[in-house]
Amino acid sequence: MPRSARARRVAPRPETPRRLLPEIDRKAIAIFVGAVLILLAPWPGCGRVFRTFFSGFGNAVLAVTGAGAASEPSFSSSPPAALAADPGLEHAAWTVWAGAARGPLASGPPVPLDTRILGYTPLAVLLALVAASAIPRRRRAAVLGIGASLLLFRLAVAIAMAVGRGFGQSAERPGAVAEIVWYLLVDLPAMSYVAPLAAWVAGLAATEASASRRVSSIRT
Repeated sequence: MPRSARARRVAPRPETPRRLLPEIDRKAIAIFVGAVLILLAPWPGCGRVFRTFFSGFGNAVLAVTGAGAASEPSFSSSPPAALAADPGLEHAAWTVWAGAARGPLASGPPVPLDTRILGYTPLAVLLALVAASAIPRRRRAAVLGIGASLLLFRLAVAIAMAVGRGFGQSAERPGAVAEIVWYLLVDLPAMSYVAPLAAWVAGLAATEASASRRVSSIRT
């Protein structure tokens, strides 16, 4: 066999540039839309399960950050006794109640907080994005773990800031940076849909290097 022919056979193939985002085709769109419709459907009991998780997560955040510590605030997934018989609570399946154990706010009624838009919706959208991603299962699990961690961190910051503003003893006005963070994390409803998209892209970017190394080792 001529040397030129042998050289052509052993010459490495040129690597095609890898894309950060997976290919978005009709199948991916159909999976995403279907997953969103399923996850955001009003399933019976879903809100009650999530508000129990939210209460536990919120109380853990308060214990770590000490937000509103002087008032000893806490979250509860059960409605106050005075409202337990209210038939309107049937529509508050996603609601948790934040109350204070000390200070002037202890005598007031607990503050209701809807957890669907703030907590559940971003996680559901992230799960739908990961399910529709045409990537290996191991990388998909890593992207989901990274994205969920970022969303839970966002939720923790929002909880700490909300409780600090509502149950804190300081009368000082929050600074400009705190106001911007509050607006982006809590007051802006669109962030419940933008945040999971950003977390998904961050997960893809964080796992891209390891995926590239794995492909290179297989080729060699």
